Amino acid sequence: MHGFFSLIYYGSVMIFGVIVAPRLSKLSNETVNDLMYNLFPTLVSFIEATGMITIVFGAGEFIHYLIGYYRSGGISEVYHVLFSTGWGICIFSGAILGIIGFSIGLLIGHYFEKLFKLFRSIDPESIDEIKLVQGKLKYYSTFGALLLTITVILMILGVSFLPLPQ
Repeated sequence: MHGFFSLIYYGSVMIFGVIVAPRLSKLSNETVNDLMYNLFPTLVSFIEATGMITIVFGAGEFIHYLIGYYRSGGISEVYHVLFSTGWGICIFSGAILGIIGFSIGLLIGHYFEKLFKLFRSIDPESIDEIKLVQGKLKYYSTFGALLLTITVILMILGVSFLPLPQ
């Protein structure tokens, strides 16, 4: 489940965060309005949900392994596996970066909610604020996508190429 939802999450973040969000300012106001009303609220909810499922199942797998290492050698074995093996370092650092990346994703979701509200208002003074929020979205989307890519590389390295500690 973790791997399946992580593929969906990574793909949707890459498409949305790297391709769509940075280019919002280049679209016409009518197109952006249409996207804000019809597509983005559902899409942002979908991305947040798949990210949360990915984290929950990944944490479950991680805890499952840690319990096994604890049973076989106590806390010293857990410490050894996490900080002295390639697998542990990749998985642990990937998990930390993944949680940070997901938190940035929640911040991006907050900015999109703010953008939704701004586009629904008729106030002409909101145009400057819209441009400011779009700039923040571009920055956080690129940064979050970079963190997520590093996380995916670490996780793939950990589970595919490095042996699981005995």
